[in-house]
Amino acid sequence: MTEQDGSEVSPVLPEDLEARLNAVLARRSLTGGPQGAPETARGWLDVSYEAAYAEDLPRAARAARAGLDAPGGQDPVNRAGLFRALASVAELNGDHAASTGYIADRAGVLAAAGYPHRARMEVELGAMLLREPEAFEATVLQGVVEDERRRSARSVDTALPDVLVALAVRHVEDGRLEDAVHLLEECLRAQDARVTAGLPVAPESLSSTRMFLAHVHLMSHEPEKSAEVADEVLAGEPNRAVRAAMWMLKAVVAQEDDDTASAVLHALRSVELHAAAGVRKGSASAAALLAGLAADAGNQQASILAWKVAVAQAEQGEVPEASDLTLALGHQLLEAEEHALAERVLAGLVRREEAARRLPGLARALVDLGHAARHQNRQDEALEHWDRAASLFERAGATDEAARMHLAYGALLNRQEKAEQAAERFARAVELARADEEEGDPEDHDPAVLPQALHALGHVLCELGEERGVALLDEAIALAQDSSAAWHEADFTDTRARGLWALRQGPAAVSSALTAADLFAASQDSTASSNAELFAAYVLLEQERAEESATLFRMITEQEGTARYLRMAAWLGLAQSLDLTGDEEGATRARFEADAAAQAEDAEDAGTSEDGDGIGDGAGDNVGDGDGDGSEDGSEEGHGES
Repeated sequence: MTEQDGSEVSPVLPEDLEARLNAVLARRSLTGGPQGAPETARGWLDVSYEAAYAEDLPRAARAARAGLDAPGGQDPVNRAGLFRALASVAELNGDHAASTGYIADRAGVLAAAGYPHRARMEVELGAMLLREPEAFEATVLQGVVEDERRRSARSVDTALPDVLVALAVRHVEDGRLEDAVHLLEECLRAQDARVTAGLPVAPESLSSTRMFLAHVHLMSHEPEKSAEVADEVLAGEPNRAVRAAMWMLKAVVAQEDDDTASAVLHALRSVELHAAAGVRKGSASAAALLAGLAADAGNQQASILAWKVAVAQAEQGEVPEASDLTLALGHQLLEAEEHALAERVLAGLVRREEAARRLPGLARALVDLGHAARHQNRQDEALEHWDRAASLFERAGATDEAARMHLAYGALLNRQEKAEQAAERFARAVELARADEEEGDPEDHDPAVLPQALHALGHVLCELGEERGVALLDEAIALAQDSSAAWHEADFTDTRARGLWALRQGPAAVSSALTAADLFAASQDSTASSNAELFAAYVLLEQERAEESATLFRMITEQEGTARYLRMAAWLGLAQSLDLTGDEEGATRARFEADAAAQAEDAEDAGTSEDGDGIGDGAGDNVGDGDGDGSEDGSEEGHGES
């Protein structure tokens, strides 16, 4: 056997590499741990974590429900974690009603354990703590953080750690990585202080928060800090999916340090643990990294075997054929935030698809290649890939996909404050979506594309001062009505109100906002309904229609169940309205109520023990919290903030 064959074990590769990879191929793992059903609630919670990372949401929900009835299922820490797991799964499935119910169940456990304030805050904030918050929600969370910081100085009954993690997720999405690090470190200090004080902290809170921090350090080009935090995670007792993600991170750091021997060992552990936990995409990603390392070490046979593992794991994830498999691997690498490695895989796929003249496959590869460039802050390069992808989709007759590509292109331009250019892309998306409505294959047609395109174009045109944007928004609303998409009808109507106000059509903006409020209420989204009413009231205030705005602000303050931050904003708006009417006494009283809403405790908190006796701080109690869905903030998708 010659050196060129690459069959001999390289000095940087472990001697048992092939045996361990073959064990994974045989659907076995030499380090997978005990098999069989868990015997405790904590074990079932780990299974729920792992199933969520494997994107097997039905199994994740079944495991969490099983944990509720298992030994230890009545323990407040375990029970609260299991209910949050169920809420997260429901949110990922788009079942908002079920998610709200599980949040309420969890709140009941928290209140019974001596944390009524935290329970109330979790109910008020709802899904903001389970997914990636929107930009507006981040403003709300920032205010809540300040309140909770003050509260945490005198009581352990606080939602501060959860809110810090949620706000950190938003900061990462906005590219504010340093701010995210500060929030996560503050969260960990609070959690560690509770541990030191002998207060309960859910184990998954610590591991998921540290895992998130490790990934943010890596995104911030701080590999040493990232590896240090990963070691802290591994020193605990996290589930296999979390351990696998941390070994993957350490492999990437070792690779960047040119420590190939360590990178290989870490990647191999990640392959095994991901496979043992059933996280096929994660195992494929780690195997792809291992394949590249083996090839760089000159061992072609080991590299080929690692690629076989990657292919086999992805095939078990129901990836149908070679090109789609490679695209899936590249996409998963993007989700794992291995953007440079994803670019390497996808660039090769682009070359192969181009040589074979497979236009749809080439276009899809270019889409993801553009994402890889975007995540590495090469926005212009991303736009070039997406422009070419859109053209290829059009040539291939894939008008829905072409329209979606123009929407993505336009959205990125709009984020770069290039509204006029964004409008051109949105207009092309509308044109293509209309053509698909009229001429496309009904079986391949996506009816959601046209209203989305009309909504995007209408919104940006209004912001540019063009009144024709309102007509486009009206058409989007009509399409939502025709398809019985009630919440989207409300959302589009809310955008219409804001577009009208951008055009300085105050009375029409108020009317549209109040209509949106009614529609949101009919869709059981009371928070969005109150927010639309608040917008209408502020438009009235801006127009100096003080008596009308005061009436609306007062109505919001009197509504039962209104979130505290909305009530506080309504009291402030009422104070400004009363200032305009000359009612100084009423304005002073309204400002007092705003201060009370911001700082005073509810009556239910009055008897709360400062020490508590139930559950820990809970940042990341939900499965996968702190790491998001994996596409932006962490190595794999799971429960928690998306």
